[in-house]
Amino acid sequence: MPESKDKPPKPPGPARIGDRLRHDLPSLIVRYVDRLRTDPLISRAQSLPNPLLEDHAMSFLSDLFQSLVVLENAEQLDDPDESELLGDGIRIQRLISELHGHQRYRLGWTEHALEREYQILREEVDSLVRRHAPDADRAGDFSWAIDVLNLRLNSARAASVAAYETAASESRT
Repeated sequence: MPESKDKPPKPPGPARIGDRLRHDLPSLIVRYVDRLRTDPLISRAQSLPNPLLEDHAMSFLSDLFQSLVVLENAEQLDDPDESELLGDGIRIQRLISELHGHQRYRLGWTEHALEREYQILREEVDSLVRRHAPDADRAGDFSWAIDVLNLRLNSARAASVAAYETAASESRT
């Protein structure tokens, strides 16, 4: 039976990446913040304290990785339970992303810097997934996870940028 276009692809049985990513979340946050600080396109990040740079990322990524755990454990859930959990996660991720866009506007970031931030986040998440699939044979087991994560990160970026633009237009009125 073909996969529904509304649902993410089902992971292969032996691939349990969600728990591994959640375990490595603190190290991912450190790398993400370090890259924000040193990126020339995000000059505002250099002078901000870590809690402001980390803000939203921990909760967003934790929920994002939890969505992989839900998919990996779908056989233990009824379809309505799985759909509810995934739907709740999507709404939580969207809200966090919107708050993030508003916050970055208040901190004086440019829209381009916000876009760059999401590019860095995507690169770091992709790198973390690939570290859990070091050889070519296992890499295919994790391609579904990269697809799901990239889809959600793209949605988060769009929500964040839209919120940023709303904050900018509200400040002009």
